[in-house]
Amino acid sequence: MKKIVYIIITTCSILFMSGCKDMLEAPTQSSLDESVIFSTPALAEGAIAGILQSFGETNSYRGRFLVYYGINTDTEIFNTLRSSSDPKAQLSNYTATPGNTQMNTDNNAWAKFYEAIERANMAIKGIRKYGNVDQNPQMAQILGELLTLRAVVYNDLISVRP
Repeated sequence: MKKIVYIIITTCSILFMSGCKDMLEAPTQSSLDESVIFSTPALAEGAIAGILQSFGETNSYRGRFLVYYGINTDTEIFNTLRSSSDPKAQLSNYTATPGNTQMNTDNNAWAKFYEAIERANMAIKGIRKYGNVDQNPQMAQILGELLTLRAVVYNDLISVRP
């Protein structure tokens, strides 16, 4: 009797599991694809936040580039102007080398410049493809902000000569 019950349970389990295979493969409800993100203004604004995040990294704009790069002018000067071997002085005098210890980390300003440009390029491509910029002024404004942020980063990138 026990053998018959085990056989029936096993057979029912196999039939049940094989019949539900398609039911278990449901699309995820929490993921969005590019067409949804870049056609919705509220979601597309997140791309701007992603670019601004590259500006705020510790060793990027706020930590190294804005603080030290090119500050030796007629109105301000860095303390160690005499020491050309000091990495911070090299940045402030526009003489940074590839081995500069202030800028050779994986999250330095140069890495973040390229990260921001890549993020901007992906967002610009998505908005031009899915954003209906001609009919939606809010998406046109977001596209303009993305183009401007990318231009700012390109300008800073070409002004930095390691």
